[in-house]
Amino acid sequence: MTERKQRNPSPHPPLRIVLADDHPIFLIGLRAVLERAPGLSVVGEASTPQELLELLQKGACDVLVTDFMMPVEQQNDGLRMLESVTRQHPHLPIVVVTMLNNAGLFRSILDLGVMGLLSKASLAAELPAAIAQVQRRRSYVANSVRQILALAGEVGEHRLGDQEQLSPRELEVTRLLAAGRTVGEIATLLCRSKQTVSAQKVSAMRKLGLSNDAALFLYLQEHGLA
Repeated sequence: MTERKQRNPSPHPPLRIVLADDHPIFLIGLRAVLERAPGLSVVGEASTPQELLELLQKGACDVLVTDFMMPVEQQNDGLRMLESVTRQHPHLPIVVVTMLNNAGLFRSILDLGVMGLLSKASLAAELPAAIAQVQRRRSYVANSVRQILALAGEVGEHRLGDQEQLSPRELEVTRLLAAGRTVGEIATLLCRSKQTVSAQKVSAMRKLGLSNDAALFLYLQEHGLA
């Protein structure tokens, strides 16, 4: 496990990134991609789940970028590792990168509250954008992952239903969510309580057959609302 810090001439503090992958070569590649992006600083690296948990306990970071599978001894369950991270650091935005292409596994990852999901094959093009999105509490699902989910019936009109099912207020809330507004901002804008807006969001997701925020943003993207 190593810790790294880099200088940033910007008056704004850099976004602190922790990287985790069991392949040293890939860690180097991740770092190289991020060091080319302004305003980002790699503050720590880990190569096992245990190292990652220890690193997150030691110091603060703004976004975690982690491989899904980091086998160690008899433990190679990526979902269990993510469950541990999300339980101990519930507000930490997580971007998962993987070479896997299983739609069911993708859905399980997103159901844990992971906000970013990328294929390792498209990192250079998508990783900085994914970090920017999840840091703003917005989901980012790579195009390649979305295609796999669509082919498996995880997204698309036949699975998600029709937005005409939504009430005018529910549709209003989902459009504002697609524009990047938070529940609190929407409540202020529409002169409603946060509880009312949250309930309308949940109701809209239930009508559309969506189980989490990532699936909602996928739907909004697929239908040209995001």
